[in-house]
Amino acid sequence: MYYEYHHEQNLIVMTAEMELGFSTSTGMLTLLRRPNQANILNIGSVGMSVDVQLADGWVSESHFPRYLSHHGREVAGVTELTINIGLGFLRISDTLQITGTLIRRSVAVTNSGGNEARVHWVRLSWPYARVGSYSEARFEAPSNSFRPRLDIAAVSKLRRDTLPSQAIAPAIRRGRLFENAPDRGPGLLALHSTSESDNLLCWYWSKDQSAWPEIDGNDLALTVGHELEIAGWLAPDATLSGGTQYCMLVHGNWYDAMHAFHNTWPVLGVRSLADVPDWVCAANIFETHVGLWGGFAQFTQELARLRDLGFDTINLMPIWRYNNLSGKPWDMNWQAAGSPYAIEDFEQLEPTLGTEAEFKALVDQAHALGMRVLCDLVVQGCSRTARYVQERPGWFCRDERGRLVSSHGWNDTYSFDWANPEVQDFYVDWTTRFAQTYQIDGWRVDAPHRKEPNWDRRLERMAASTSFGVLTIVERMRQALRQINPQAALLCELYGPLFPTNHDFAYDYLAHLMFFHAGLGVLSPYELGEWLEDHFLALPKGAIRVCFTETHDTRDVNPIADAVRGSRLARLLMIGMVGCGFVPMLWTGQEVGQEAWIKQVFNIRANYPILRHGKQLFNVMPCDVPSVWSVLRVWHEERLAVVLNMGPHRRTATLSMPVDRMQMAEGEYHLFDLVREQVLEHAGRRSWRRDDLLNLTLILEPFDSLMLHIRPGSPPDPAAAKAEPAAAPSTTTRRKKA
Repeated sequence: MYYEYHHEQNLIVMTAEMELGFSTSTGMLTLLRRPNQANILNIGSVGMSVDVQLADGWVSESHFPRYLSHHGREVAGVTELTINIGLGFLRISDTLQITGTLIRRSVAVTNSGGNEARVHWVRLSWPYARVGSYSEARFEAPSNSFRPRLDIAAVSKLRRDTLPSQAIAPAIRRGRLFENAPDRGPGLLALHSTSESDNLLCWYWSKDQSAWPEIDGNDLALTVGHELEIAGWLAPDATLSGGTQYCMLVHGNWYDAMHAFHNTWPVLGVRSLADVPDWVCAANIFETHVGLWGGFAQFTQELARLRDLGFDTINLMPIWRYNNLSGKPWDMNWQAAGSPYAIEDFEQLEPTLGTEAEFKALVDQAHALGMRVLCDLVVQGCSRTARYVQERPGWFCRDERGRLVSSHGWNDTYSFDWANPEVQDFYVDWTTRFAQTYQIDGWRVDAPHRKEPNWDRRLERMAASTSFGVLTIVERMRQALRQINPQAALLCELYGPLFPTNHDFAYDYLAHLMFFHAGLGVLSPYELGEWLEDHFLALPKGAIRVCFTETHDTRDVNPIADAVRGSRLARLLMIGMVGCGFVPMLWTGQEVGQEAWIKQVFNIRANYPILRHGKQLFNVMPCDVPSVWSVLRVWHEERLAVVLNMGPHRRTATLSMPVDRMQMAEGEYHLFDLVREQVLEHAGRRSWRRDDLLNLTLILEPFDSLMLHIRPGSPPDPAAAKAEPAAAPSTTTRRKKA
C-alpha cells in the first residue's frame, strides 16, 4: 500500500519501505528516504532532477520548470507514480515504478509547441545527495577510473563537465570522466557511509539508447545521475522516450550493496552466454597485423614458433583493402601508411598482404597447429573513398544538415547506420560468407559502442537508434557463425554489461589501466584490490575478460605500456592479470626476448585450472608492507595465492592467510611457487602448520611475483623440489555458467 499527502509545497508519496517527495511548484525531486529517516536529497542546495537538451542548449538555462500534474496507482505490489512537468514548450513525464526499495525510472518528452524541435539528451538526476555525515560519506563509481571509497569532501568539490585530478580518477582518458552505459560500463554511481547502514545506488540500463553517468557537487553533497541520449526530431504533439534509470536503497555495508546490485542483472535479463566454447576461457591470444611480418605467407612461417610459446589464438587486425597511403604492407605508421580500419572494400583482401590462397594457407596452417584465428570485424564504417559512399548512400549516418559524418574520432571514415536493415543484412551475409570461405574461428568486434546520431530526416525512427542497432548485427551474425562452426566465438573490444549477452569474451581496458597505475604507484595495491572486487561485482556473472599489458591501442590510451615492454614491471602486471583470471593477450613484439617466461606463464595457466575457474578473493590476506598486492583463488579443495611486490625495494613482508575462510583443515602445508617452480623456503623452513600461515614471512624482491600453490603435507625432499604440477581436482574443469 502507498499513500500521498501535501506538506509545505511538497507532494509526499509513501510506501512501506520508502518516501519520495516532489515540489508542487517545479515538479522536481525533493525527498528520498526510508520511513522516519533523514532525507538524503537537496543537501545544501536545491537541484534539478530532470532536464532536456535541445539543439541550442539545456532548456532549464532559459526556462523555469513548473509542476503540471501527477497520478499514481498500485498494481500487483508495484507503486507507479508519474510527475508531469512543464519546461518551456516541452512536457516531461517523469515516471517512477517502486518495488520495495528499488525504483525503475523512465522519462518521456512531448512537444507542446507549434514548431519542430531537435532533442539531444534528457538528464535524470538525484539532486545533491549524501548518505551519512559529511565526514563519513563516501562516493563510488565501480568500473570507471575512479578510486574506490572516495571521501565526499573531495568529490563534492567537482562541478559538472570538469575533469578531476589523478587523486580522484587516476585512469581518466580521452576527456571523459565516465564510461558510457551500458556498452562501456554499468553506469553505476553510489553513495554510502562508513557508519550508516544505507547505500544509494543509481545506474542505467537499456538495449535501445546509451547514457553518460554524471555528477555535480556543491561542496556538501553530490548530484548523481545520467544523461540519456534520446536524440531525435520532435514534431509538435510528438513524444520521445528513453531508457531506464534505476535507483536502489540497500541496507547493510558497501559489500552488501554491491552483491545486491550484482544480483539485479539476471532480474533485468542480463546473463552471460550459456554456450561459450570451452577453449575461450583457456585461450592465450597473440594480436598482430600481418603487414608487420611482410604479409600472409611470411606470417604463416611464424605460427609454429608462436604455438611453441603457448599461443593458441591469433587475433588479426583488419586484412581487407584499405586506404593504403604507402602502397606497402602496413607498418604501424598510422600517418604515413594510413589506418587499416579505413576499409575501401570488404570483399577484397589488402593486395600488399598477399593473395586469397595465401590467407587460406595461413588459416589452414594455424588449424594444423591447433590454433584458432580471429579476424577484426570493422563495423564502425568505411573509408571516405570507399565505393559504398556512392553505391549505398542510405547506409550512412548524417548530421542535422544532411552531411555524412565520422564516428569514434575516425576522421578518415564515414559512419554506417547500424539500425539500417540493409547494413545489418550486409554484415550478416558478408561475415558468414567470409567465415565459411576461409574457415576462421570467429571475429573480434571492433568498437561497437555509442556513436553519433543519424539525423537523416528521411528516417522514421529516432536519430539515436543507430548506436544499438549493432546488437541486431552481432546477435544475427553469431547465430549464423555458430551454424557454420559450433566452436566459433566473438571477442568484443568493449567490457560493459551490454555485451556478455551476445559475445563470448571481451576486452577489459579499464582493468589494464588500473593495474598499470598501481604498478606506477599512482594507485595503492590495496585500492587496486578494492577496485577489482567492485569491478567483478559491477558486471554480469560469468563474463570472460581479456586483459593485456599492450595492444595496438596502448600507443594512444596508455603510452607508458609500450615503454615498459619486457621489464619486471610488465611481467609483474601480467602475472597479476593471469592471477585474477583474465585471459592474457600479447601484442606483436612483446614475445621477443621473453620467450621462456611467456611459455612458463602459459604452461602454468594450462596446468592449473584454478587460475581460470577459481573464485577471486581480494584484500583478504593482510600484509604489513603497503606495496604488496595479493589475490586468493579458491576452487573446490584447491587454494592458490598470488602475491606481487609493486614496490622498487627488497622487502621482508608478513602476510596473513585467512585459513578459516579458506576452510583449511588442521595439519601441515607447503607452498609451491609456480613462478620459480620450487617449494617456498624461509629461514630454512619449508612447511607450515595451518595456523602458522596466519603469519607467513616472505622475502620479496623489487617488483617480485609469486604464485603460491597451497598443498597439504610435507614437501618432497629438495632433490625433487621441482615437482610435477598437482593434478587438477576430479571435478570437471568446464566453466560454470551464470
